[in-house]
Amino acid sequence: MPLDQQTGVCVYQFIVDRLEERRREHYPAGREAYEADWTAAHDLQKDFAEAVHAGDLATADLLLQQLMDMAAPWRDHPHHPANQALDEHQSDATVPGTRS
Repeated sequence: MPLDQQTGVCVYQFIVDRLEERRREHYPAGREAYEADWTAAHDLQKDFAEAVHAGDLATADLLLQQLMDMAAPWRDHPHHPANQALDEHQSDATVPGTRS
């Protein structure tokens, strides 16, 4: 996966979407877990963006791996970022109907 701002946002958004789904499934319970996981993902994405902006690719790579680890429970989901990277047609947001 490329170490750029868009990659971080895509992985983060995938995680947040899955967290939202999980929260809806477990409603009204699960709010605290959702908030903790959302905060962790948000902080990782922010730190990733800052590392990319600073040109610190080693740190960016480590942070992206941590984001991907957070996304790992949903690796079989059709919109998982790793699946998007393998299928360039799905990852191209300029092609109608391929956005996750």
